[in-house]
Amino acid sequence: QHDLNENEFQELYNFLEHLANATYHNFHNIPNNRSIAVLLDRLKITPNIYQELIYNLTGDSTMITKNDFIAATDKVRSTSGDSIIETRQIFTEYGLCYMTNTMLSEEFTSHYMIWGYENKKEIQGVDNILKVKHSSYFDSDVSYNFLGFGSKPIDGFLHSPYEIMQVDHNLGYTSEPLQVDVECVEIITEDGFENISRDATIEQRKCRFQHESNLTHFPVYSKNICIQECRLNLVYSICKCIPHFYPNRIPNPKPICDYRILLDCFIPHEVIKMYKISKDGERDSVPCHCVQNCRDAIVNKRAKYHMQKTNDLVGGNSLLFAMINLPTYRLKRQIIFSFTDLMVSIGGTAGFFLGFSVLCLVEVIYYFTLRVLFYFVKMLFEKK
Repeated sequence: QHDLNENEFQELYNFLEHLANATYHNFHNIPNNRSIAVLLDRLKITPNIYQELIYNLTGDSTMITKNDFIAATDKVRSTSGDSIIETRQIFTEYGLCYMTNTMLSEEFTSHYMIWGYENKKEIQGVDNILKVKHSSYFDSDVSYNFLGFGSKPIDGFLHSPYEIMQVDHNLGYTSEPLQVDVECVEIITEDGFENISRDATIEQRKCRFQHESNLTHFPVYSKNICIQECRLNLVYSICKCIPHFYPNRIPNPKPICDYRILLDCFIPHEVIKMYKISKDGERDSVPCHCVQNCRDAIVNKRAKYHMQKTNDLVGGNSLLFAMINLPTYRLKRQIIFSFTDLMVSIGGTAGFFLGFSVLCLVEVIYYFTLRVLFYFVKMLFEKK
């Protein structure tokens, strides 16, 4: 559309490829020369459209129809037997990623973060679509396949279904199908915990539900998402802008960092570990107050196997997650001492040691309110 010659095309492609894969680890790899600057000015590619441009040029391989699903092997999908598990594309600190088997709100998608509304195609004619793969003790094991990445190397992340990936916790790049055996401990809440917990503040119970988000840039809450926003705010305090891979659809959007700022600003600062270099050259830890999720799971990797020379058999590069040994216990959050319990305890103690009762309380209130009022009214009438 813009009559680029072969050299310009290759240079632009190389720039966009590095920009799309930019993370805190590799900002220094983004090409930076005079010709790139001239080319971007000519095409009017400004920082505020980096995210949308990357999304449009990459495409969302989860948006599929039944025919695409049957015919194409490059469609990202997650399967368990004859069932399809919902998969979504998301923006992360590693750029565009694909996530499956998640309990997070459907608002947490790349499309929603850019435009603010859903644009997910349904898989026509396919009935067995699971939001999440559940299991019971009648299952001998639990497993599902994450397919559709072709033969290119992929980097997998393993985490709780109530969470997102952490920038420093990954399975490593692989060009071959990878089987990961996992173990899991679920953290649940007692029945009615959310209603009961209204008697206790978030600071008291030290956990948040998804919808109790106090975050500015993200539509839902989780501890890892909260840490991302801490990192975002740290970057903004240092560079007065934020990288393009963060959602910025807020009433007062923050400036998006130009690629040259990404190259120059982040090298001396250990942003990932939440450190800031002071003027004296010392590392200062930046506080980040993020409470736990009220519902969560502890997911650990037990073993990892590279299934060599099986790409053709499984349909390209893939991830197979398997839980061979089902968990034998779970952790449960419950409020053992509520505000009502506190009042009962105070009343019982006061009654036992002081002989104080509800009738005494009414008398005290009467003495300092109605009786005082009647006294002043009586004095007023006597003066008249």
